[in-house]
Amino acid sequence: MTTSIGAVLRSTGLATIDRALLARAEKPRVKVWAGSIAVGHEKRAKAYTPIRNARQMREMIEAAKLYERQTLAQRRTTTPRIRNGAIGQAGIQIIEFLARVIDYSTGALFPSLHTIMDGTGLSKNCVVQALSRLKDARIIDWFRRYEPVPDHEAQGAGPRIKQATNAYRFLFPAFLSEIFAARRRRGVAADPAPACEQYRQIEAARDMERMRDQLPLWELTREERDKRELADILASLGQAIEAKERESSASEDNRRRYLY
Repeated sequence: MTTSIGAVLRSTGLATIDRALLARAEKPRVKVWAGSIAVGHEKRAKAYTPIRNARQMREMIEAAKLYERQTLAQRRTTTPRIRNGAIGQAGIQIIEFLARVIDYSTGALFPSLHTIMDGTGLSKNCVVQALSRLKDARIIDWFRRYEPVPDHEAQGAGPRIKQATNAYRFLFPAFLSEIFAARRRRGVAADPAPACEQYRQIEAARDMERMRDQLPLWELTREERDKRELADILASLGQAIEAKERESSASEDNRRRYLY
């Protein structure tokens, strides 16, 4: 009785293992994010928004700056030393960078994360957080994309795909247009000193006053010495008057207790 080679392989399980390895090799080993669109199909998914003109983009950027200042002022009513509003200064930098590299005619915008980092000088973590804030504010949105791996890069049989750079688009939310229109109706200059700059100026002035108060008299100007000496005289006079009033009040209380 003769036994075929196939029967021997099946009895040992080697044939099953070989088929499993072959099936695994035929499947793509690179996974992509769910909801990703293929490179070249962005128009079908409406991933890009064409820009009408440069003025539209400039007004949107200016409105975003005004929005950042307003939200920063609101947050400082409860947290005085906070530095960022709803989108932060990093978000403003990213908006300005994306406005420089976008294709106005088609709206095509797909820079890599490292390209944004190089263009803004921000760290990866800072860029990721700023993009998240811009998306939450409905100022910027993006779609994930994927593309096939070239044949010379693919390993083994079967199709290969990889994650590509995101496709970004500006949403031009209505609230930014309203902010810009309200500022223009009031006739206020388009670029006043930001609230953070005003805050820094106030803090710097206070620090300077505290520093001058700690300087010895011989390091002050004549005018500053006169002011300090006058302030010391007035303070001493005030203390003397308060002490005299307390002494008079105590004497009056003693006299009343003696009489009654």
